[in-house]
Amino acid sequence: MKRAHVNQRVTFSGIIMPSFATTIILAMTLVVLEFPSNNMPMLVDAMSTTNKKPLLQSITSPLTSSRSMSMPSVQMQKMITPPPRKTLTPPFPNGLCGGTVLDIAPEETFGVDVNLANINVLGDMVLLPRTIQIWLPPGYDDEDEVGHSVLYVHDGQNCMEDNDSWTGASWRLIGALTRLADHKLICSRKGRTSPVDLDDENQPQAAAAAALSPEEKLPIVVMLPSAEGDWLFGVRRRHLEYGDMNLPFAQAHADFVANTVKPLVDNRFRTDPSPEHTFCMGSSLGGQASLHLLLRHPDKFGGAACLSPAFGPAILDCVDSPRGRDILKGNGKGKKKLYFDIGGDMDDSKTSDFVRVSPIDVLDHLTPVHGWNPGYFWLDTQLQGQVAAMKKALDKARIEYEYRQYPGGRHNERAWALRIDKPLLHLFSNDSSNKQQQQKP
Repeated sequence: MKRAHVNQRVTFSGIIMPSFATTIILAMTLVVLEFPSNNMPMLVDAMSTTNKKPLLQSITSPLTSSRSMSMPSVQMQKMITPPPRKTLTPPFPNGLCGGTVLDIAPEETFGVDVNLANINVLGDMVLLPRTIQIWLPPGYDDEDEVGHSVLYVHDGQNCMEDNDSWTGASWRLIGALTRLADHKLICSRKGRTSPVDLDDENQPQAAAAAALSPEEKLPIVVMLPSAEGDWLFGVRRRHLEYGDMNLPFAQAHADFVANTVKPLVDNRFRTDPSPEHTFCMGSSLGGQASLHLLLRHPDKFGGAACLSPAFGPAILDCVDSPRGRDILKGNGKGKKKLYFDIGGDMDDSKTSDFVRVSPIDVLDHLTPVHGWNPGYFWLDTQLQGQVAAMKKALDKARIEYEYRQYPGGRHNERAWALRIDKPLLHLFSNDSSNKQQQQKP
């Protein structure tokens, strides 16, 4: 019994005594860590509740030089440096580019257009109902109440998304818009040299000064799709809607956009409805439709961009008439912004060579939508006479506009995508260096 008792005490002392000594050693270690000497570097966990600086910045000593202490801040500056801007040269990005697209059902536009009923009881005999898409720029939901400029685009199904275009290639219009804004060529605040202090006593006035103007915001884009199919056999509906301005179909379409679509857009979205901030554009016959819309409703539209336009005799006569000249000159209400361009066979002013459009371009002819696409390589050459007649009428009246030539340019979406930034810059730039220049005969 005694032997067992002795063994038990030894066991007790062998267990308890070392544990007591370990406790004392740990306590002393904690004291040393809690109160380090002046020459001992302090190590603090990066997630400590008493010091949330990065771990590397927490390891300091009196021997650390000011130069070595500044190195982490330099590294941090390098980490937050914004990425370089994307190049401004095409091809521009495809698709939404951070924006949002909303659909307006035909029942909200074609179904309520009283003007169509005045022309024909069966309104769809004149204009077929179709969905209209609206592109809202990035950050639209987070912005103030100041309205956006609006761009109405004919053949809208071809302007944004390659997969939606009938040729399998789009204009990349949205990509060009966002890229121009990224380079501060449009929607810039060049007049603002210092930030506005929103904490001063004149806070409402300061907030108003900080608000973006319509010129400083990306525009809302209304994509107006062209009609599909034939009205009668061999008579394309698109050719009627975008036809010369004396055709009832073309007049009905212009009135539909101005009197039905525009009021709906202005009521539903944050827009600036003034003509100074409302523009239209299109290519080929869509270019004629854009100029027609401007001439027929100058109180609602302030500019038109026409890429490779197909002008008819009636619209040329209108521009050459006193009424047309008064409209385009502004008639005391502000000059209209005009843009025209054309490609095809022509002399290249840079090289003095005569450039012909190649009839074969594989990417034009073989598209995801059509097994074989004609590419329309000949059309810009055929349209040069009509564009020259328009230019002559504008020069005669001394109306300001921008005009560009693209030797060898083809008549299709891929060609227009290579220069889509030029009309956008003309319409939306608030820089005086990009204003339209007087064209002289």
